[in-house]
Amino acid sequence: MEEEQLKRKPTRKPAGKTVAAAVMLIGVLALLFMAVRFVRHRMAYAVTDAVFVRTDSLVTLGFDRVSGRLAVMNKKEGDAVRRGEVLAAIDPAVYRLHLKRLTAELAEARQDKEGLGILLDRLRQETKLNEAIAAGRVEELSRQRASLLAKAEAIQAEIEQLARDRKRLETLYKVKAVSRTRAETIDTDLVSKQKMKKSVEEQARAVAASMATARNRVKLARTGRLRIPETEKEIQALADKIKGLVAARATAQHDLGNCELKSPINGRVAKRFLTVGSIVSPKKAVLSLLDPRDIYIVALLEEGKLHGVEPGAAVSISIDAYPGRKFRGRVEDILPATAATFALAPRDISAGEFTKVAQRIPVRISITSGDTSLLRVGLGGEVEIKRQ
Repeated sequence: MEEEQLKRKPTRKPAGKTVAAAVMLIGVLALLFMAVRFVRHRMAYAVTDAVFVRTDSLVTLGFDRVSGRLAVMNKKEGDAVRRGEVLAAIDPAVYRLHLKRLTAELAEARQDKEGLGILLDRLRQETKLNEAIAAGRVEELSRQRASLLAKAEAIQAEIEQLARDRKRLETLYKVKAVSRTRAETIDTDLVSKQKMKKSVEEQARAVAASMATARNRVKLARTGRLRIPETEKEIQALADKIKGLVAARATAQHDLGNCELKSPINGRVAKRFLTVGSIVSPKKAVLSLLDPRDIYIVALLEEGKLHGVEPGAAVSISIDAYPGRKFRGRVEDILPATAATFALAPRDISAGEFTKVAQRIPVRISITSGDTSLLRVGLGGEVEIKRQ
């Protein structure tokens, strides 16, 4: 009877095994839940840790066209700068001296040009006046000579008439028809007219000589006119010289102004490459600046994760340097080329060899919330992009 009761009594499992089974079941369920959640999260979000903090306002500054010894350095790395603020300067003595010399040469050239302009005006006026005076004198002497020649011809006519009268009186005197006094009077008049004619002819010759002198003066006045185009050429040459000096002076003034290195942006000094006393050449890097407000995120997203990622999508950003902080952003743009396109050593498939590698597409993300003053260009992190 007792044996039958023992057979009918159920056997009990150990309590430890039951607890272990329960724990395992809970663990499996938890893992399953986490796996489902992970899968759903990865389906809803594109996640990558190929993340970098970038900026478009990283500016490397150097002196333009000028070189020399760095005399002033007003900023160190990390200092804030304002647009237009003088950051550094080279010794301007050489450029100031060059500008002073060009200024003096320009003033001298302008003075010479002004003097030649006055000379040209005087030459034009004097040449015109001298030509008019000389030509007028020639015309006047020509009239005098013509008058004297006409007078000489008139006297010659009188002499010829007196000679005929004398011949006629000699005939009459022989027959005692006229007195001796009358014949002598005609002789006296004839001699007087001959002397008068000789005097007039001498005057005419003197006037002719004066005419030759006056004509030479006309030629001399016309020769003076040849100086006008020569002077005009000198003035034009000086004008060209002045133009060149003005341009050279403007360049020298610009170079003197470039002896000061000014900030083109409001931002901070990211890197200082030189110190006071360094020798600077044109375009040599002196400082690098960046604008902390112009910071964004670049995420290199694998091509297989790109589906559903569109401009405007919400982004959760974690930065490795600040693990307890979260930043928010949105997709600004999906760049048109893969990161490998611009690699220094691009893939060569000309030999026909090919290994499939997932390409990464740069995605630009703007930061919409979070303390961006903490971020530094080049930091890494992780992003989760909400698929649309």
